[in-house]
Amino acid sequence: MKKILFVSNAIQEGGATKSLFYLANTLKNDFEPIILVTKKGYLTDMCDKNNIKYLILNYKPFLIDERATGLKKIIKRILRPLLKLRYIICNKISLNKIDKLINMEEISLIHTNVNRDDFGALLSKKFNIPHIWHLREFGDLDYKCYSYRKNYIKFMNENTKYFIAISNAVKNHFVTKGINKDKIKVIYNGVKINNNPKINENKNLNILFMGGIQESKGQHELIEALNLIPKEISKNIKVDFYGTSVKDYKNLLINKINEYNLQNITFHDYINNIDNIMSNYNVGIMCSKSEAFGRVIVEYMANKLITIVPNRGACPEIVSNGTGFVYKYGDYDDLSNIIIKIYKMNFEERKEIFDKGYERAKLNFSAEKNAENIIKLYEKILK
Repeated sequence: MKKILFVSNAIQEGGATKSLFYLANTLKNDFEPIILVTKKGYLTDMCDKNNIKYLILNYKPFLIDERATGLKKIIKRILRPLLKLRYIICNKISLNKIDKLINMEEISLIHTNVNRDDFGALLSKKFNIPHIWHLREFGDLDYKCYSYRKNYIKFMNENTKYFIAISNAVKNHFVTKGINKDKIKVIYNGVKINNNPKINENKNLNILFMGGIQESKGQHELIEALNLIPKEISKNIKVDFYGTSVKDYKNLLINKINEYNLQNITFHDYINNIDNIMSNYNVGIMCSKSEAFGRVIVEYMANKLITIVPNRGACPEIVSNGTGFVYKYGDYDDLSNIIIKIYKMNFEERKEIFDKGYERAKLNFSAEKNAENIIKLYEKILK
């Protein structure tokens, strides 16, 4: 059985890590996956439970998130030369150390999970092994990333056989940046589909908002929209935010909630297994400014929630043809009107929408569909 070496991202929270695990676990009947990680965490726990081999190496990303503000931003700028030096040293040590952990001659293919890590490309260059690079985010539009490499697009082109873009929006973005369009294959993320989701038939709206509590995810859009909804309706709307918080932004949201005297809004920490809570809700919302795919959108649809997304990034690629609602980003009136419309629907009207969403998720965005398409690409390369 041919071995695939996956290079995982350092942060083990979020959709990229889940996508990697579901892919490795789904294709292990056809290939032997081995996952490189930088530390133990959620991903290694899931590997242990599912008999997937992993190795720990201290490699560092070449693209760095620079969304910090105020003093943190100044400190990051001051430390940038030292952080770059750490990146160079850690990756050089890891390149020399990997031979002690695994026989690289047995590896047929290297697959890097996110565009921030270049360690897979470095391995490919050193050992002359074909390399696939997953493009799971825009990098600049969504996370304002800074690169330690002066011409990283040239480096990516030269050390990658194929790129996998998780949406057409991502593909088009990287083509404009200079990635060879003939090397990019669009393969949507895969999500575990709930075969028997429990339906929430509550007349009142229980809204779920999954995603890091940060400005790019747009929680403020929903709060502004809720403020425009008549009180006789908004008192029957409950909102739960789930995600790791940026402190300053969360405080801004709380101040807005208090200023508008909004009720029934709760913040929760990030959780890995959201299937356990999905049945508590009948609406799922995302308000991101530039979402590369939006894994949680599909998770909403796969659990038969009515989904609301903005007309930005890849969101309109996922929610279309009556499978949910698309609002104009930044237009709080548009968003509030959609929420009111859903509130006034009877159960049969709601059911028609979430049934269509469920079927679309099952047909286009399942973990099996994702693995099937990626296996075809693996086989094409390995021939």
